[in-house]
Amino acid sequence: MFEIRSRMSSDINDLRKHLESQVVVEQVKQTVRQRLSRAADRGKANLQAKQQDLAYSVKRSVSLARRKISNTRGD
Repeated sequence: MFEIRSRMSSDINDLRKHLESQVVVEQVKQTVRQRLSRAADRGKANLQAKQQDLAYSVKRSVSLARRKISNTRGD
């Protein structure tokens, strides 16, 4: 038993370090930060895509309005 315990001692110490509350808290904080950062990046990309769609829609509407005005004047 003593021999087994002595061989496991370093493994148990490593396990204790990984289970310490501060270590766990830091790991959770890091995970939360990463997920929030990814979510923010996705949100930013979605907003940029919507902005481009809206700009295209406005340009198209203006172009159609100009054509209608031009056609109305030409009639």
